[in-house]
Amino acid sequence: MELTIALAISILSAVMTVANFVANRKDKAIKDTKELDQENSNQKLIDYRLEQVEKKIDKILNILDSYDDEIDNHIEKRMEQHIKIYHKEAK
Repeated sequence: MELTIALAISILSAVMTVANFVANRKDKAIKDTKELDQENSNQKLIDYRLEQVEKKIDKILNILDSYDDEIDNHIEKRMEQHIKIYHKEAK
């Protein structure tokens, strides 16, 4: 009888150990999944912000190109006026 009780206790403790192990693995898997979701969310946020920065940079570059064209046109007009006024003899 004593042997049966000891055997039942050892089997019960083994079952409890396995159940604890499985529960801990499940909790760890849930935690890992949450961490992965958080990392993915952070990556998506970073990607979105980078995309917004790229759009702003493109907009700034377009404005600078526009100014560059305007300045080139202005310089060309002023050079033509200068040549007409001060270099009449060259024609």
